[in-house]
Amino acid sequence: MNKSNVSFRNRLLIWQYEYSDTVKIVAVFCAFALMRSAAIIRLEFDPVTGTQHVMGVVEYIRPAPVNPKFTVGHGLYYTYDVRLDDDTLISIDDEVGTPHLVGSVIPIERQHHKHSADTYRLLNG
Repeated sequence: MNKSNVSFRNRLLIWQYEYSDTVKIVAVFCAFALMRSAAIIRLEFDPVTGTQHVMGVVEYIRPAPVNPKFTVGHGLYYTYDVRLDDDTLISIDDEVGTPHLVGSVIPIERQHHKHSADTYRLLNG
């Protein structure tokens, strides 16, 4: 068996030179996966404790970017600025079957979370 004359330190330097780009790509991929899983874990630590159905008036409509899964009649996303009964202005973006007109009254679900602000979901109905 031949023993190499290359020292362990030099082997590490050669390995670092050969695989540094691969290590960087793997590190970025792992960081991205960790960020995505942290968002899921954060949602688990902040569960919805209650819901409430409220009504709101549409004040402004903005079309959202086209959904890549767009098909005719589906995948239409709009961002609505809605004024609630308690005079709070919120923004809701959601996929809807039929766009709501400015001035129309729409049903909204308010979700109370354990540790953070309320979130809102547009009800199709």
